[in-house]
Amino acid sequence: MLFRNPRRIGRRNAPVTVLAVTAVSALALSACSGERETAGGGQSASSDCAGAAEAQQQYAATWRTAGEAIGLSGLTPGQVKVCQNDTAKYKKAAPAGGYRIAFAAQGPTNSWALTNEEAFRYHAQQKGAKVLYASANGDVNKQVDNVQQLVAQRPDALVVVPMGDAITGQVRAAAGQGIPVVVCAGRLGGDTGVVSTVTRDYELQGTLWAEWVAKQIGGKGKIAMLSGIAGVPTAELPKAQAEKVFAQKYPGIQVVAKQYTDWSATKAKTVAAQLLAQHPDLDAIWSDSAISDLGVYEAYTEAGKPVPPVTGDSSNAFLKAVKGKKVKFALGSFPPEQSAQCLDVALDALAGKAVPSQVNVDAAVFSDAETDKYARPECSENLWVPSSLPDDLLKKLKLC
Repeated sequence: MLFRNPRRIGRRNAPVTVLAVTAVSALALSACSGERETAGGGQSASSDCAGAAEAQQQYAATWRTAGEAIGLSGLTPGQVKVCQNDTAKYKKAAPAGGYRIAFAAQGPTNSWALTNEEAFRYHAQQKGAKVLYASANGDVNKQVDNVQQLVAQRPDALVVVPMGDAITGQVRAAAGQGIPVVVCAGRLGGDTGVVSTVTRDYELQGTLWAEWVAKQIGGKGKIAMLSGIAGVPTAELPKAQAEKVFAQKYPGIQVVAKQYTDWSATKAKTVAAQLLAQHPDLDAIWSDSAISDLGVYEAYTEAGKPVPPVTGDSSNAFLKAVKGKKVKFALGSFPPEQSAQCLDVALDALAGKAVPSQVNVDAAVFSDAETDKYARPECSENLWVPSSLPDDLLKKLKLC
């Protein structure tokens, strides 16, 4: 599976030419901070929140194991309050032809989004559910209209990959009409009425990368911060958490530049070249994406300069580029297959099963010491690693 321009591989803005189908990855339940979103997946928390203690223990364990994977210890997770939401009011028998699940997607604007959507379709087929699909094409305003149009079709459930908080009113309206809503691979603030939010914990990602950077440079030095698309939660929330860590714990670290790369290796390369000219003595670069790191690697390498330590999510494009090179990095995946877990939560709600108000998607965390374990040199740059797809399917889809 090839991009028209392999230098523009990214989660949210690189064009693609072919569709891919992906399988379901093993995802674990955990929790998100009650400070960031109220218990109940955006609903008001009750004083007798069911399952909160167990969820908090799971959440803490996620932070501990993720930190240990890249040599960090003693990470302190935020306080959490996660409920098991009662979904009895949504229980209904599957109609002939299966449940009709509305999917307000980001749109296949890049390989991550494409895989996320194909994973949803693939899993829906396995579950015998019918998908009502609408692409936002990366535009939050279009997604507002999409949600309205999907709700007008009276689906059995709605799964939303949010492009921003602008859709909050439409999501709240859908929930008010008795439609169970699951927020997937993102987060909405406020009282949304959703039954569950399913995503990788952004604050965990931001903290991991900040703490790893601090460790690499001994808690002092000059760094730059590279984020994806301005205003998108996947970019803003990890960044905000990292800024908090640097400000509160590492006064010796000076953030000399903050830039957005739009999750484009091409733009990141331009940004990195400018950083080199303006700040040739950077000690590290905090980044939310390995795609941005690819641009950093290219800019520094072409300038004949050593690449500073970098962080981000995990793409095969970056791993293939740096394999065998002296580049220090720490990566934590943001698996596109998490959409399958989103669908499962929606189906559980329709079955009347209690669902967690927050689901923290389990994900691989690793450093450059494990490049050989995660890099897939024989596979396309479009592959997001680690992947749960069987090798024969990867070959069939031209991902390997």
